[in-house]
Amino acid sequence: METRRAPHRGPTPLDVPEARPWALFFIVLAILALAGVPIVTSREIAEEERAIGEVLEPAQRFAAELALVQTRQMLRFREYLLTGDVEARVRYQDLLSDEESIREDLLPLLERMDVDVRQQALPLFDASWEWHLGHRDALASDTARVAFLDQAEADRTRYERMLLNSRVFRELINARMEAARTAAEDARRQQLQLTIALLALALLATVAVAVVGRRLRGIITEANLRRRDAVRARWEIDAVLEATGDGVLGVDLDGRLLTINATGSRLLGYGEEEARGRSLHDLLHAGAPEDQRHEPEDCPILAVLREEGGAESVDDFVWHRRGRRVPVRWALRPLMDGRVVRGAVLTLTDMTAVREAEEALREAVRAREETLAVVSHDLRNPLGSIAASAELLQEVSLGPDKMRMQLGFIQRAADRGNRLIDDLLDVSRIDAGVLAVRPARCAVGPLVDEAVAAVASRAMERSLDLHARIPADLPDLWADRDRMLQVLGNLLGNALRHTPQGGRIDVEAARTDDGDGVRLAVRDTGPGIPEEDQAHLFDRFWRRDRAARSGAGLGLAIVKGIVEAHGGHVTVESVEGEGSCFAVITPTVDSSRPATRGGASPGSS
Repeated sequence: METRRAPHRGPTPLDVPEARPWALFFIVLAILALAGVPIVTSREIAEEERAIGEVLEPAQRFAAELALVQTRQMLRFREYLLTGDVEARVRYQDLLSDEESIREDLLPLLERMDVDVRQQALPLFDASWEWHLGHRDALASDTARVAFLDQAEADRTRYERMLLNSRVFRELINARMEAARTAAEDARRQQLQLTIALLALALLATVAVAVVGRRLRGIITEANLRRRDAVRARWEIDAVLEATGDGVLGVDLDGRLLTINATGSRLLGYGEEEARGRSLHDLLHAGAPEDQRHEPEDCPILAVLREEGGAESVDDFVWHRRGRRVPVRWALRPLMDGRVVRGAVLTLTDMTAVREAEEALREAVRAREETLAVVSHDLRNPLGSIAASAELLQEVSLGPDKMRMQLGFIQRAADRGNRLIDDLLDVSRIDAGVLAVRPARCAVGPLVDEAVAAVASRAMERSLDLHARIPADLPDLWADRDRMLQVLGNLLGNALRHTPQGGRIDVEAARTDDGDGVRLAVRDTGPGIPEEDQAHLFDRFWRRDRAARSGAGLGLAIVKGIVEAHGGHVTVESVEGEGSCFAVITPTVDSSRPATRGGASPGSS
């Protein structure tokens, strides 16, 4: 909506008389300032001079006396240490009393000085106490005095540290003295400058205010227009606050809620009418369990509000009224009315999604680090076997049979390492979307027989009953035979690893219900997989038991990637205590032939 403004009206004769009281007011104000500024500045000068005379000069004198007493203490203690003179010891102890008296005179002055000076006095007092403490044993007896001669160098080091702290302390007091004198001089100079400026201001006040008075009517008109604009802007701001994604709460200086937007209501579970007038602390923490509540005095938001300042948090949380903990970042800014603080605006940013994403990222990084540890462990074993066999062949003359046995060890270890590297490369290709398959006609029976034969000896070693049931009338697959052998090998390897001794493993094949594919399944009588873990079985680097180093967690991810590259999919059925069944559905020659993933040609690798 367009706002029409009244045209500006020039000054009239009535404006000038109206301006005269204002001109008189400013003239009187200038005269009062001319009289008041010297009083104020004179007070500042008097305060600086009082600080010099009552605090800094006595402190400077006491600091010098303290240094002199400590020097005399060193001389008397050295005299006693070298000669054993009892009078020297008595004089040293008298000087300790003198030091304590000076310190008692100095402490009240330190209370009236700044923090830096007080903090510098602490190392001086600590060093003095440490130095005197080291003398206690030497003063006890003549035997102790003689024994202390061996510690003379350490005593000197403590004494020099005390002297260093004393010198720094005196220099700091001298610097404060110089700063106070400079401040007094600056105040006198400013007093003169302000007096001259106020005289000039008094002369200019009549002319300036007369001109302002002539514009007063126009200013009032413009102020009314601005007030109307401010009301409209308030409406617009209210609309923005309702649409923002952050919770925005307005509170007064007593911590009572004035306003809350829609997002804030959703975060805390209170409607605007229900929340208005309630304590901010109650709104933010009413849903907290009893053992996690804290008093209003301990609330950081209310602490900032009491100081009428602003602050923001990095990580914090509030409580929904139904007891749900909500992670947030909050910012508190003072609500100003001119120069007066009327309250504050609290902004709450819901960090739930961010924290969940961070936790998911940490979990992924943790899983990858654990997997890298497993991979390193699994690579180190075959490399260690190769190194041991190679060292044996190099250093010991073996017969043909034993040499062939060691070469067999090397070959098998190299094969294990190569398989792990191939798995890592396959996962990288799957992640990049460039895993290539070379589909061709592939008979199901021979494929399954070869996969079963590859693990038959391992099954026999563990007394497992391994069977394959393949109907003779199954259509041929349209698949990469080597990749499908890899799929069956991974599934059979998992079954062998998790099926207890004396268990049973079955490999089954059947046409799918729609007739466009073949379902190859590996069924075992292992412990089964909990339902909550089944959703993660095909995640890369995921392992159900991370404490046990049972592979890198890549096998099932590779199975899924290869099968999907063929245009098929993988399913799993498992019941705890009964076993699991992993099945892959692969297209046949008669069905449509899928394109290879990532645009790779059949001959690419």
